[in-house]
Amino acid sequence: MNESLVVKDFKTLKVWQKANSLEQEIGELVKGFPSYEQYRLTDQLIRASRSIGANIAEGNTQLFVKRELFHANNALGSAGECRNHLLTAYQNGYIHREQYDALDKKLIEIIKMLFGYIKGLKSNSDNESDAAANW
Repeated sequence: MNESLVVKDFKTLKVWQKANSLEQEIGELVKGFPSYEQYRLTDQLIRASRSIGANIAEGNTQLFVKRELFHANNALGSAGECRNHLLTAYQNGYIHREQYDALDKKLIEIIKMLFGYIKGLKSNSDNESDAAANW
């Protein structure tokens, strides 16, 4: 086995940290949603926000860069879904404009960070076959 093997820790990724923080904020936010939205918008918003960090973590723990790219792309999709659900919450009057704007700004920042993360992963994917040969 390769002695230089390094176990990656997704918790050190700034993009995961921001996604985790957003997840916590949204968890608090939805407590103020109407009870009839519990199994609709509330559930969807919680799931979408959790999926961002979960996909980053799952991908970062993968052995192959292409798998990590797949999960980073899923995280990107979940961030878009989360933005959509926040807009719905705003349009239905469940959150104020200031709350919507602040959370949307955080999501845009996460999306930009994910684009950078994906770009970096793509540049490393060319070296994947070389790394796999060391196993």
